[in-house]
Amino acid sequence: MDIVEALAEINKARPAYRLDIGEPDVEPPREVMEALRQMRDAPYGPSEGLPELREAIAGLFGVDRDEVVVVAGGRHGVAALMWAFRKAGIITTRPYYPGYLEIASAFDIRLDFVDAEEGRGWTPEFSRRGVYLVNYPNNPTGAVLDRGKVKELVDVAEFVISDEVYRDIAFAEFVSPLKLSPNVAVVYSFSKVFSVPGFRLGAVIAPRDVARLVVRFNRATVNSAPSVLQRAVAPLVPEIPRIAARLSEIYRRRVEIAKKALGLKFVEPKGAFYIFPRLGCSGSEFLKRALSRGVSALPGEVFGSPNYARIALVLPEDRLLTALSLLNEACPGA
Repeated sequence: MDIVEALAEINKARPAYRLDIGEPDVEPPREVMEALRQMRDAPYGPSEGLPELREAIAGLFGVDRDEVVVVAGGRHGVAALMWAFRKAGIITTRPYYPGYLEIASAFDIRLDFVDAEEGRGWTPEFSRRGVYLVNYPNNPTGAVLDRGKVKELVDVAEFVISDEVYRDIAFAEFVSPLKLSPNVAVVYSFSKVFSVPGFRLGAVIAPRDVARLVVRFNRATVNSAPSVLQRAVAPLVPEIPRIAARLSEIYRRRVEIAKKALGLKFVEPKGAFYIFPRLGCSGSEFLKRALSRGVSALPGEVFGSPNYARIALVLPEDRLLTALSLLNEACPGA
């Protein structure tokens, strides 16, 4: 079962409790929506992004503005970088984010895998030389690499594409590969930290030569991310550390609820807002049984790991508790 098939079943069933798509339920910052209401025009913007937003992001990451390119969402940034390194082939971890496979297929990119194992806390062994695409805090497992493992990665990699769309939701120290190597491009998104996934707004932070390729990709596709959305979020970028701390606490509490309410075994996540429990049945069977009880999750097959399921903790605590209790009836743990 792929993600299109899974979502078709979910949408047909119309479950009362949606724990499948990772769409934040936390209310967006009031300032962002107020800024949008005050907009009086919507001009084209430069392909590299508005200067004020790029300057703010550069300050957040401690880089030069020329190393920042605004993109139309995290996936668009990943696509730009995968396209930039398409001739090299790319190595990513499994379980994987299924969007990587879709991008690889569209651009005819060879995608190889290094397996992360549950018994090692969903962390892989990085030993092969190559261009890596990594996603930490991880979707779907919630894993976060410690500094030693990040060092292992950058030492073996020719280049690292670091998908950090969940970096603002962490319950343990998060170390970006960007801190340990110059051969890194980071993909960032405002979808999670501001709870605005529909904005489709993000950024790539990369060495100048790679950043220029991302600008070229922008010109060939969207030309520029929506200027009104860039103007709305730019003033709030300096507030991201404060907002991230609040978000991390909200989702940490939800992990604690899952530990108490869910009878399925899972490795406790160190970031993001997912759990990835082991099942006593296939992920697709789990989905069918869960839907019959009014709850949705995504089967592990979508992420290359049968006999698991990804559960997104994106409901208020009282509703989340009810939904997880219903899931206990769907399939026993392995």
